[in-house]
Order: sequence, then structure tokens, then C-alpha cells
Amino acid sequence: MSIITGCFRRLTDASTRTELKGYKVTDVNRTRKFGVACRSLQELKRKACAKLNVTNDLAEVNVFLLDGSLIDEEYFSTLEPQSTLIIQKPGEKVLTDADLLYDTLRRVNIDFLTAADKASKFLTEHLKTKVAILNNALNKDDSKTAFSSREEHPEWFRGLETNCTTKEAYMHRRCQDRIRNYLYKTIDQIKSSETFAKDPRARKQLLYAIAFFKMQLKEDHYFGHYFDRSRAKIESLENVDENDSAVCYDHCPCRLDTLDGSTYFRLFGTMNQSCVDGPRKKDTDKISKTETKSEEEDAEDSCPYSVRRNERVSCVAMCDHKGEFKCCGVWNAEKCSYGERHRINPYRSREELILFSTWNFDHKIERSRTLIPLLLKLTSQGIASETDILDIYDNLFTMKNLRLVHIVCHDKGSHK
Repeated sequence: MSIITGCFRRLTDASTRTELKGYKVTDVNRTRKFGVACRSLQELKRKACAKLNVTNDLAEVNVFLLDGSLIDEEYFSTLEPQSTLIIQKPGEKVLTDADLLYDTLRRVNIDFLTAADKASKFLTEHLKTKVAILNNALNKDDSKTAFSSREEHPEWFRGLETNCTTKEAYMHRRCQDRIRNYLYKTIDQIKSSETFAKDPRARKQLLYAIAFFKMQLKEDHYFGHYFDRSRAKIESLENVDENDSAVCYDHCPCRLDTLDGSTYFRLFGTMNQSCVDGPRKKDTDKISKTETKSEEEDAEDSCPYSVRRNERVSCVAMCDHKGEFKCCGVWNAEKCSYGERHRINPYRSREELILFSTWNFDHKIERSRTLIPLLLKLTSQGIASETDILDIYDNLFTMKNLRLVHIVCHDKGSHK
């Protein structure tokens, strides 16, 4: 695992040094947009801040996609050129496309979009009610729902900054982005804790936990199959191994060591065959003598926790084979009390795809209030076992503890 990790890091470093790519950058208010050519995320931050007159330290500046996904250096290398990226200063809130949609609807003549009685409610009720009304007013035309490719349903892909050629691939990546954001938030909360800062023994165990989370999520494909209707539980999947990279998408981390040269070049830039095949022994010796490992790299290389390979049966989409999702209800309920009213098919139309971004994963056992504090407590006491780490991982990132819910059923209060 350490060889692959090291090679990927050197490959992305090499590619970003040799290939300029163009991106569009804007502020959180979307009031200005500039073009930037860069080779790395750090270079993009520096040039974007200069264009947007941002004077904060670059370490304090974050970069987001239009859907609200936070970008790190590894993910940046997979972005398609000319993607629009949002630059966020400390204290600013990033508005997603869905947020802007609702803001726009409040400012236009809503009578053109829905009936007059619904318009009145839309302009006066709270956001959750607005979303419910908008959902009921959507076009329920199913004639193109089964279409998959960009050529078959071009309006579904309109405005999406992606190189995915099918709806299933796009939804797979969007789910990965949501899970990846949970990873980022988990790491941020751990590293900002007093336990991490002041307790060396706990810090080492926490770095091991972070390393394990990263490696296990890559093994689990960041659970992209949750939103991928081609992974729906149907008979045709009986002979398909969902963890086999041969049946996965180019954007998935599992494809790192299986991509052919042309595909790898398209996604990551300049090829370096030694990094794909793995460094020769003399290269490994040279690396170990000349490079100083960071704490994170050392934790990844010496992580004591074993990465699990899941069974095929566990890799099943949350939707049916048509792509329809149903709300699981509030965290402490057995099912959604709204029944059939809380269902959506983002594969049907672009409008439902946008609305689907308001549906959320809700942790029954809360991430920030319960799971991370538990991890900090166990490591500070020196009693965090591999079983504990695995259980926390499952509760953070899997359907053992996650429920997909309509915005009305997303309870952000304390889960007690």
C-alpha cells in the first residue's frame, strides 16, 4: 500500500509540474469570474487570490466545486479543465447551485413555474416547505429516465462540469464526493482537537485512524455505488463483483494501477510508467534515503489496522434499477412518515438532479457530537482497539449509521 501511495503522490506531483491546465475561479457570491492557468492546487490558490484580491494566507483559503464539494490536491488532479471553482475565505459560506436556485426563484415571477396557489405558498413558507412544493411541481415525464449516455439525454448533462459520459458514472462520483467531504470534516475535527495537539500518544493513534479511514475508503470506492443505479439489486448483478476495478469508473481510486496509458494520461497528465508499475528496488532505496516522510505518510506506511475487502452482496445501490430514491425518515423513526411523497429520481431530469442535492445523509449516531469525541476519548486513554476503529469507520461512512433523507426529515438537532 505504501508503494502505491508514494507512487501516486509522485505521479501527481510530476504531472502538475509539466502540464498547465485552465480553470475558472469565482468568489462565494459568484459576482466575478476569472480564468486561471495552473499546474497545482497551490498555484491555483495563489493566482486566484491575486485575481480576486484575497489577502488571506493560502492555508486559510479553501476551493470548492459548484456543488459544494471541497477540493484537495489529490482530487484536483482529476478535475476537467475549464471547471468553475469557488474560492472561499475564512468565515464565508459557499452557496451550492441548489441554494442559488431557491434564491433565484424567490426573485422571479413564480407563476410561470407553477400554479398561482402554489406560488403564494412558495413565496411565504419556509425552505423545507418550498422544496416539497417544488418537488410536487416537477415534470414527471419518464420518457428519458432510462436513457444513460450524454448523447441520449444531453439536457440532463447541461451545465455539469464533468467528463463523465453516463448518468450512472456522474451519480457514482457525486456520492463519492459526499463521502469524501465526511472524511475531510472528520480529519479537520480530529486535527483541531486539544487531544491531537497536546497528547503525543493519542496523536499517533489518531494519525493511524486517519490513515486507515483513507485506505479503507479507497478500498470501498468511497461508496459511490450508493447512488449508482447500475448497482441496483437485480438479477443481472449476480455475477458481478462490485469491488473489481475492471467494472468501475475511470474516476475511482481503485483504477490507479489498472488504467491504460491513454486513459491515465487523460485523467492525470504526463505518464510516468515507473509509478504505475511500482518503483524498482534501487528507486525505493533512493526514495527512502532522500525523502523525509511527513507524519501522515509515516502513519500510512506503518498503519497497524488491516484494510477489509467487502463481500459483493454489500455493494448495492440505495435506489431501484430506474434510479428512484425513497426517504428513510428522521433518524429515530423506522420509516418516513411522508410515505410516497418523499421520493425522487435524479436520473429523470436535470431539475430533479438539482433538487436531489438537497437530500442529505443523516448520521443516526452523530459524527461531530458523538463519534469523533468517542474516538478522541479512546485514543487519549490508550484503549482504542482495531475493533473500535472499524466500528467508528462503519458509523461514519456506511449505511450502518447513514440514512438518506428528504430535507424535511433531516433533523439537525441533537440526536439523543
